[in-house]
Amino acid sequence: MKRTLLFPCKLRYLGYLLAIPGLILGYMVAYQKYEIPGFELRIRENDSLFISAIENFTNELALTLVIVGLILVAFSKLKHEDELTGKIRLNALYWSILINYCFYTLFSLLSLFSDRNSLHIIVSGFLSTYVTFTIYNFFIPLVIFILRFYYLLYRNKNEYTIKQVHYLPNKPYLFIGKWVSLIIIAMLVVNQLFKLNIKWFETSFMLLPLSLLLWAYSKERAEDEYISTIRLEAMQIAVYVNYVILLISNMLVYGFDFLLIQMINLVTIPLIFIAWFQYRLYRSNQQAELKSALSS
Repeated sequence: MKRTLLFPCKLRYLGYLLAIPGLILGYMVAYQKYEIPGFELRIRENDSLFISAIENFTNELALTLVIVGLILVAFSKLKHEDELTGKIRLNALYWSILINYCFYTLFSLLSLFSDRNSLHIIVSGFLSTYVTFTIYNFFIPLVIFILRFYYLLYRNKNEYTIKQVHYLPNKPYLFIGKWVSLIIIAMLVVNQLFKLNIKWFETSFMLLPLSLLLWAYSKERAEDEYISTIRLEAMQIAVYVNYVILLISNMLVYGFDFLLIQMINLVTIPLIFIAWFQYRLYRSNQQAELKSALSS
């Protein structure tokens, strides 16, 4: 595991100092409609139908504090970093993304069911709308990762091994996940480029996170320790890039455009992971072929 992908150990404490006030402020913004007085800026000349010309940045501040704080807590070095902690990180990342998408699947099913039954009374609240889930999706993977990581550290503090992460078999899951994902992406691109406005093309986006997850969590033909190292590197990079994009858009994008980014955020982590993972596998294979050619 590359140590450069982790922050210095002491930054973990700064992470707690940022995340806890950020969560409190976020709760007050979401449920108490609190806004810091004087913490606003006019960003448009006039009000529109749904968007005010003056933007209060309390919500942006809360989200920034939470995300930056949780990332520092999650990805700061331990006092003793070794191969075992690397495996524990991979295990925790694996489960954090998986559990988050299990929540996504459950919510999607409940949302579809509640449209046709009286269950909407139960579903409303914590997961009352699709947009609500995308908001919690900003930090739920990081929270799950932190809880899982420190739980595994505590459980394995007197051991030197950890059980391997169980991926789906290579066949048929890798094939299904890859081609379903590519087909959905192609439909979305064609629908957008040619302004077809085909509704079921747009609706297919709801399946994309699950097909990408199927692709990302399927074994390679030859799965070994080196592949596990690449997986950890790719997953950490995916998380970092995802939250850098999110933080930038949090400060620069508003209104419906930010809602669109929230929707896209559902697929960015597995999409970035797959792109970097496949690139690293390609480079590794190229280097192996070159060494083989030189030795012969």
